[in-house]
Amino acid sequence: MTTVKDVDLFWLNSIADTTRGGTLVPVELAKDLPFHPERMFYVHNVPQGDVRGQHAHFKTEQVLICLSGQIEVICNDGREKKSFLLDSPERALHIPEMIWDECVYTLQNSILLVLSSTSYNPDDYIKNYQKFVELKSN
Repeated sequence: MTTVKDVDLFWLNSIADTTRGGTLVPVELAKDLPFHPERMFYVHNVPQGDVRGQHAHFKTEQVLICLSGQIEVICNDGREKKSFLLDSPERALHIPEMIWDECVYTLQNSILLVLSSTSYNPDDYIKNYQKFVELKSN
């Protein structure tokens, strides 16, 4: 059974362009991620201080990248919580299946990119925290 110790915050490779300016952050899907993504989406226009997520997945793994702004991600395995700060597009957070997560948009205009191991399936979501805790305790 997964725990918050399985949640992994890691750095992505970045290449600074000293001649023209800017930074390129390439993501090799088969090499840099712990799974091959089936779906990608991003969340934006969330008011500062609002919380998104607030669910877990039976099977889906996700990698979260804050492209702009700052987002605090609180991961919970039913017994222990751990908080991660996404404040650079060069940092990524791998959240395995059966971890409850909440994303707090700490800055206005933050943009969260999510790479998902599965296609969208509403039956894969656990949206009730009490049910999640019960499932984790069995």
